[in-house]
Amino acid sequence: MGLNFFDPRWGIGREAVAASRLWRYSLIAIGSASSLIYPHVPLVSFAALAGITLRRKQAVASVALIWFVNQVYGFALRDYPLSPIALLWGVTMGLGTVAVVLLASMQPKFSDRGWLGQAVWLGVVMLLGFGIAQSSILFVNQWVGIHGFTADVLLRLFMRELVWAIALFTLYTAFVLNHQRSLRHTLR
Repeated sequence: MGLNFFDPRWGIGREAVAASRLWRYSLIAIGSASSLIYPHVPLVSFAALAGITLRRKQAVASVALIWFVNQVYGFALRDYPLSPIALLWGVTMGLGTVAVVLLASMQPKFSDRGWLGQAVWLGVVMLLGFGIAQSSILFVNQWVGIHGFTADVLLRLFMRELVWAIALFTLYTAFVLNHQRSLRHTLR
């Protein structure tokens, strides 16, 4: 019998992955390494995935660490200016990221009913979370008198976030399916 995305053991696999350090550390490592690729980590994607796949405290701590590493890279290696505006942007990005984690961790009932429910909740969180994060950044931009983003830039940012979310959810699904397969072998 093959692996099934609608297997009733999805919840068991999901809980095992949430409790595993390997998944949490994988998210942190990938998120931290992504700072080397992009000046701005796809924080919404990492926050959404952490929020739907980890316990709330672990999710907040994980994305806070990813955000912190990104800030260190930015100021130490990318020569971000040590200015009040740059610091304000960094804090705004951090708070927006935590807001996305808190939204994602709300876990409505339908998201507990298997792979499809989690995927749908991830989509909802990505849309709402991107809106929250970008709105806070746009607010700061307006407040300090810096130009805002164009629709084209926002669309490119959202597409990048979406690609990262899909890739991370695919990796997460592999973790859950692997646990299901291990459980199936153990029960034989």
